[in-house]
Amino acid sequence: MLANFKKIGVAAAVATAIGASGAAQAITLGEPGGALLVPHVLFDSTAGVNTMVGVTVGDSVPPGQFPTVQGEGSECSNGTLKQLHWYFFSTKSVHLADGAVNISCNDFSRFDWGFVITNPARPFPSLDGVTGYLVLSSNNARSDSAYSSFTLYGSAYLIQGDWASEAYIPVLPLRDAAGGVDDEVTYKGGIPSDVNPLLAGMPLAYDADTAARFSLRYFVDPTPLNGNTRFVLWFPDNSGEKHGDGNISRTAVAIDVYDADEVAVSSTLSLPNELNVVDANGIDGTTNDPTGHAITDLASGQPALDAGFVLFHLADTSNTLTGPAYSRAGVAFSLIGLGTSANSVQVQTDLAHERGIVPDY
Repeated sequence: MLANFKKIGVAAAVATAIGASGAAQAITLGEPGGALLVPHVLFDSTAGVNTMVGVTVGDSVPPGQFPTVQGEGSECSNGTLKQLHWYFFSTKSVHLADGAVNISCNDFSRFDWGFVITNPARPFPSLDGVTGYLVLSSNNARSDSAYSSFTLYGSAYLIQGDWASEAYIPVLPLRDAAGGVDDEVTYKGGIPSDVNPLLAGMPLAYDADTAARFSLRYFVDPTPLNGNTRFVLWFPDNSGEKHGDGNISRTAVAIDVYDADEVAVSSTLSLPNELNVVDANGIDGTTNDPTGHAITDLASGQPALDAGFVLFHLADTSNTLTGPAYSRAGVAFSLIGLGTSANSVQVQTDLAHERGIVPDY
């Protein structure tokens, strides 16, 4: 099924651009990890949506080269057949399904999420239309006392309609080591029970006096392009859960909604889950009208309509402790769509613009 990637011609376009310039600096898709996080996964047969994941099994890496790979590198060189385990979780981190495929050194694993949950040999019909996230691990022992077996590289795409578009989904590398504060994957009964803290991704606030600031683009033109935007925000925990010496709180995240003419309105947004998918048109509670819709109210009557960004001020923990055990990271991006028909909708990804961790105000 991945043969359809050839329709896109991305590789050819990149090769042409590099060749034309004569030289180019290296750009990498992402660091390897002993495990991988795919923060947004969906198969919806009615809407014509699917998620495709590709996992490349690397070779051993020098100790210390990548912070997301355990110190002694990979067991890839021993020639033993291993397994790539996958675990699917709901937006609230509830384990819903899992499985495994055989892998070996310098292998490539195709992971068609729609095929996985509709495969007659082991179907998961209840997952059709369910948004969640995946953790992929090569840890054969699946415990906190064992290192990952391989170095993994990943990439993922959200496929819309009849291959009308493929939107990039960021894949975060995870350190799957043998316990300790740097081990990002905690197992319980052979299933990951926690993915925290993250060494990769967008840094989040670590105490009550700081805020992580980042912005996400939106485009909601109603006509003629029929624009729509979904904000995807993945965190290492649900709101209300304990972390360090305090509880995470994301019930009223402060945001500023800007249009293209630098006009802004302030609002708050609830992000209760580990994975939050927010319709930009549904952001309620502007300063002047608590029942209004921040983006649509802002766009109405302004010279630059229906395009801009949302600035997030995320101070979501009351920790007073700092250090590696309490550092946290997440990932955020926009899925910007055009069109109305399920088979014609174009969807593209716009990554968050990280603005750093600053004093909360």
